[in-house]
Amino acid sequence: MIKKIFLVSVIIASTLSAIAQDYSFWGQSYANRFSVSPAFAGLNGNSEAFLSSRRNMVGIDGGSKVMRLDVNGNMLQNSGFGVTIINDKSGNYSNLYSSISYAYHVKFSDDASLSFALSPALVRYSYNLTNAKTYGSQVDPIFQNEAGLSATNFDAGFGLVFKWTNLLFSVNIPRTICLDTKFVNGVYNFDRVFNGELSYAIESGKFLIEPIADISFAQKGGLDWRGALAAKYNQRAWIMASYSSQGWIGIGAGFAAGSRIAVNYQYEIGSTDLAKNCFGTHEITVGFRISKSNNRIEPTAFADDENSTSNTIIQTKNDNSDLERKLQEEIEMRDSEIKRLENMIQEYNSKLPNDNEPNTGLRNNRGNNTESVAQTNTEQPLPQIDDSPREHEVGGVNPDPGKWQDPIPFHSVNFGYSNDKLFSSSNSEIDKCVKSLNESSSQQILILAYTDEMGSDDFCLKLSQQRAEAIKTYITSKGVSANRVFTKGMGRKMFNGAEITPENRIDFNRVEYCWSK
Repeated sequence: MIKKIFLVSVIIASTLSAIAQDYSFWGQSYANRFSVSPAFAGLNGNSEAFLSSRRNMVGIDGGSKVMRLDVNGNMLQNSGFGVTIINDKSGNYSNLYSSISYAYHVKFSDDASLSFALSPALVRYSYNLTNAKTYGSQVDPIFQNEAGLSATNFDAGFGLVFKWTNLLFSVNIPRTICLDTKFVNGVYNFDRVFNGELSYAIESGKFLIEPIADISFAQKGGLDWRGALAAKYNQRAWIMASYSSQGWIGIGAGFAAGSRIAVNYQYEIGSTDLAKNCFGTHEITVGFRISKSNNRIEPTAFADDENSTSNTIIQTKNDNSDLERKLQEEIEMRDSEIKRLENMIQEYNSKLPNDNEPNTGLRNNRGNNTESVAQTNTEQPLPQIDDSPREHEVGGVNPDPGKWQDPIPFHSVNFGYSNDKLFSSSNSEIDKCVKSLNESSSQQILILAYTDEMGSDDFCLKLSQQRAEAIKTYITSKGVSANRVFTKGMGRKMFNGAEITPENRIDFNRVEYCWSK
């Protein structure tokens, strides 16, 4: 009887040790990266589920049958969750492994990120004695009274993933704690295993070529490795070939059936004497995408559907429309600035002395002006520009002469064409008013804005008010109280009966200010 108890113990120990030391390189690892390391949970932004069935060494009695369920998804902005359930059965032995995972992703840039994961796990080991064979005419009481031997263990895993452009490096330690397992007839210690994977995706048109290297190091069992090469076409179909240090040659293929379902199949055949006597290892995986991220982020086994592509095109068109609108506004602002500078040049040239013309008035021939400037530079110093108000600006409209002093024009305060966008070149002159307001806490200011005749009365009145408010906003941003700054849009009021010409249009689009009395 004691010998048979010892025999059962040896069977359990040898079976558990073999499985603990054998790291199975799953064929689904290319489609389901979460099976490689729990740190992949939620990394691509999708919520995904994968169901796998694997039969090892078909045709050999006792070959293991494994069912696996993986679910992972995105949680909050930089976190992910995962659930893994594995049922591994080999002969009378069965192993039920269940874990939950929490991953946190640290994004350094658009191309680089580092992810960490913790996976508390519960493992149930059991050995069914009811089907065990005995020798002799009588049933052994140990087998008769013991329906089976079982033990439950708590453990935890750790995972890490580093992603940089198309490079992926992952680490997985499924049994980090590695506690002893206690059966009724003894205590068994399992081997701690360290798994790692390194891959780099090479893009070439619609093809994606990815070499993959896997290693598995067990503290007692030694080192195992696998090399694989995967090729993917148009984000929808892929093939993979692999070879492991245990002599297994793997060939796999998969495809994305639309945007929600992916299927992967792996066949492995061994080169050892034992493997040659079986029909190989078969593995099939079906993946489901529960929800998707806004943008496609690799790695993922699911393809973007037509609706997603259409949405991307629509979004791109909207982005282009916004860009075109902004560019058009920028062009209008620059055109307005160019016109203002041209008017300043013409005004400047009109004040230069000329042999045949008086040194005042506006000249229309720009070529002659340039020539006159060249002659003047060589003959005599240039006169100073008169910054005093121009004649037609003197005596501007005063809304309330009893409260406000006479209007004073801004000479370098300008806006975009037909809009209220204040040029940054206007700031220096407005800052002088800000300085005066800061020096006298009782002083108040009134901003008057005008437009030319382009547009209806209502449009011009509204535009002029918006321009005055834009200056007020700038002044109050410098710390001046808003109740000391008043605005009034004057619209397209004419002044002194002057006729609008291309040369003096900028004067009609003028801005003035009045100090309080």
